[in-house]
Amino acid sequence: MNKPYFILTLIFLSTLFFSCTETSENEDDKLIDFGFESSRLNFAVKKDATLPFNCKNAKLMDAIELYVNGEKYKEWSNPSSTSLEVNVNLNLGVYSMELRGYQKNKLISADGRNLIVNAAEKPLELIYDLKASHPHNSTHFTQGYEFHNGKLFESTGNPNNDGSTKIAELNEKTGSSIREKGQPNPIFGEGITILGSNIYQVSWQNQKCFVYDLNTFEMDTMFIYQGEGWGLCNDGESIIMSNGTHELVYRDPLSFKIIKRVSVHTDKGVVTNLNEIEYHNDRVYANVWMSEQRRQQDPDVDLTKIMEINPKNGSVTGILDIKGLVQKSNKKGVPNGIAYRKSSNTFWLTGKYWNEAYEVQINTKSIQGAR
Repeated sequence: MNKPYFILTLIFLSTLFFSCTETSENEDDKLIDFGFESSRLNFAVKKDATLPFNCKNAKLMDAIELYVNGEKYKEWSNPSSTSLEVNVNLNLGVYSMELRGYQKNKLISADGRNLIVNAAEKPLELIYDLKASHPHNSTHFTQGYEFHNGKLFESTGNPNNDGSTKIAELNEKTGSSIREKGQPNPIFGEGITILGSNIYQVSWQNQKCFVYDLNTFEMDTMFIYQGEGWGLCNDGESIIMSNGTHELVYRDPLSFKIIKRVSVHTDKGVVTNLNEIEYHNDRVYANVWMSEQRRQQDPDVDLTKIMEINPKNGSVTGILDIKGLVQKSNKKGVPNGIAYRKSSNTFWLTGKYWNEAYEVQINTKSIQGAR
């Protein structure tokens, strides 16, 4: 997909160093330094771990305060040591962090960086058993893929601006469409999910969610949202949406208003470029879109991996390597399509313009050694 590059937005706060008002033959002895490397903007810590600071000349200050997202998080009064630490009891996410030093109630030093709170545990290694291969329409630029009541549905994109955006009910034995509903140019279709008697389909940059009647495929309503739409799934109550960032966005199915956002992390960093998603057994399974400009913080995350995510807290609980399926497909390209089939307890995995969908059983084994 020719998508604009979504790089995790980080808040860069200017670093300010001020010397104390007292005079000294060696002014460097009076400089306040919170121990941050000048070129390092991001500081990562695992959830509930301790974040240390080495604060040069801390004794010169009456108080040191730590602010997170603009709110005071911790204060040290009359610090007696250069070694400070704080327990990070925050949800997974990316925060602005600023340390402020005071003398006689006057701010004399401030230094701001980004604080990234990652998952506490390593993901498990997920492995798959290939059960079968099924035909897939190789003209479909797959964006959404879902089983509902034993029937297979798909949503497609419109990369050539030729009006190829549609939703379709598929014949799983042939890959051909049983029925379809299209959208005119320039609508670029993205993920779908089915909740109740409605099919929800988001669009890429058109900021529209189309809601179709499941039985007739007629459009029932349309919601407007801000930003981009990539993937959709649901937990039986809420719509869950990806937008190419590191967030899963929960939305009200009746209004499409945002309920909450969940930031997705491994133990090593933020997982961005979340694409097509599927919900099963209290987990969200996500394809990852990546190009050369999109660098993941965790080197184990790339285009050929599927993330298993705990949507309650955003931690990645497992990583499935499907490189073998990508190599097996006729298109050595983008995997995008995850559909759980309840009757067989299997997942159907496919990709953009692939001619096959692969039915797999996903199993878990512990990763041996350090990742």
